Amino acid sequence: MILGVGDILREGEADRPPLGAIWVRMPRFIGDAVLIHQALEPLRAAGWQLVAWGPAPIAEMFRGSGAFAGVWADGPERGRPLALRTLLRDHQAAGVVNLPRSSRALVAAWLARVPLRAGWREGGGRFLATAALPFAAPPSGALPPGTSFHQFDRYRRLLDLAFPGLPPAAPVPFRPRPEAMARAVALEASLGLAPPYVVLALGAMTANKRLGTGVWLDLIGRLARRGVQHVLLGGRGEDEAQAAAILAGSPGVPSLAGRIPLSTSAALIARAAAVVGNDSALSHLAAACGTPVVVAFGPTRPGATAPVGPRVRVLRREDLDCLECGGFSCRVPGHPCMEALPGALIEEALVSFMP
Repeated sequence: MILGVGDILREGEADRPPLGAIWVRMPRFIGDAVLIHQALEPLRAAGWQLVAWGPAPIAEMFRGSGAFAGVWADGPERGRPLALRTLLRDHQAAGVVNLPRSSRALVAAWLARVPLRAGWREGGGRFLATAALPFAAPPSGALPPGTSFHQFDRYRRLLDLAFPGLPPAAPVPFRPRPEAMARAVALEASLGLAPPYVVLALGAMTANKRLGTGVWLDLIGRLARRGVQHVLLGGRGEDEAQAAAILAGSPGVPSLAGRIPLSTSAALIARAAAVVGNDSALSHLAAACGTPVVVAFGPTRPGATAPVGPRVRVLRREDLDCLECGGFSCRVPGHPCMEALPGALIEEALVSFMP
């Protein structure tokens, strides 16, 4: 059975926020939420109780995973600062770490007189927060030419400011809740999948960051010739449309694009031998799970947004002068960075990861 987010959020009460915890406000971007989860590891190791607080899909992904002492999904109170103030007061929040660009959570924390309020200086944060850094520029000053400030480092520097003296902590692989892992096993059986298999992660926030359908078809053919099983994962909308185009060119490829919540996608990724993806949420999930991931980059900067993990391989067309253009659409005929990435290059990287 395919379950939606609403079904999963009703599974139980295990993640009710405890009193006196640090509430971590998550952004709506899933990849950023995963990086934040990873950046919080020193706080977990130091014994802080953390509550993941954000949009329903983010809460669904973290619920029951053990990564947080509590999870709170946005409800009708999201846009009402006074209602958010009451929420924080009722749970006696010891602190709020606001990591989106919006300062709404900082306003609520200030109104609730939460003693620790960390966030970005922009948007009034310099007046609302007890610990604030500029989001737009690295706090250490100018970077050397050709380098980037990674989002993970941005989050960690804010946490180091708000919680001075944090010791380093080894990364802990993300594991979704047991129910999600069980659903992944059931889905594998229904699709005829058996580990080791490869997840092909179609998602991307913008069309310009997506691998072309032709690249996927080439890779699928190569995997089939090697006898490597594979499954398509992704969200609704454009991911479903690309999955349909791939199935038109290669009928019979198992596809779960648009059919399962994030927690189940994470469970399949955690059980996979490797993942191939774009600069997107599922690639970040793979890195957080410790699953080897081959991630294709073109218009965006790996130095700023590459997945963080021990087994991450970034692939690009290094022969192109237009890399890291940052555009939402491509001005080069054929969009070569994402439409003409050689399948053989992806295959070679995958083989290096496979058992």
